[in-house]
Amino acid sequence: MGKAVSRGQALQVAARVGTQINWDELDGDRIQEVIDLSPEEFGKRFTAFLKNGARFNLGDPRIIQTRSFDPAKFIGKDWTFWKGPAVGDGLTGEEDFDSRSRALTQIDVTRLRFEACLREGESSIKGEEKIRRLPEMADFIRLGGNAFLGFWEDYQDNKENSALEWIYRTHKIRSIDFPDDILRGPDGDRNVLYLARDVDGRWYWRVPWLGSLVWPAGRPSAGLASQP
Repeated sequence: MGKAVSRGQALQVAARVGTQINWDELDGDRIQEVIDLSPEEFGKRFTAFLKNGARFNLGDPRIIQTRSFDPAKFIGKDWTFWKGPAVGDGLTGEEDFDSRSRALTQIDVTRLRFEACLREGESSIKGEEKIRRLPEMADFIRLGGNAFLGFWEDYQDNKENSALEWIYRTHKIRSIDFPDDILRGPDGDRNVLYLARDVDGRWYWRVPWLGSLVWPAGRPSAGLASQP
């Protein structure tokens, strides 16, 4: 433990927070989340931030906060959640999702499971077949758009200290999909959210057409083990 913080130092930090943050680059919804924190939680988080030299992420990431995912807002106009059966037009009927996944507010990355859905003798699986097999695993909570956006925003904030980089370092996984939400593109195709790491070490997102996908073992779906 170093020397005690002086009153002058505390005032200088407070002044810099008020005058040197680029508020135009920040999201008002995210700032409101900070405003809504209890005094105790806000103090705990900001103290940890300053103890780490005003750098984000203390060691390996463990918890990801999920985010509300809106396909049209994130991807573009006319993108929606797929409704009804896979053989339909995707515009009418019920959405097919795991209610346990939609209820998640945070994800412990150490509890992640990665499922390729391959059966004995298979080296790869087509997109739609994988989507059919995943619900057969009742103890596997499929992750969807809310988790995808949480991982993506965490990566934007933390880069090499992000949960995605932790997954790569720990599991050697370079790409994962989030199959709990199937999306309908403007052309009427069925698509799935996907994160991948390129040869330069940067993660990017895609929304590939399920009909074009052939998944080998190294391109698993992300999920969580259900609790007993």
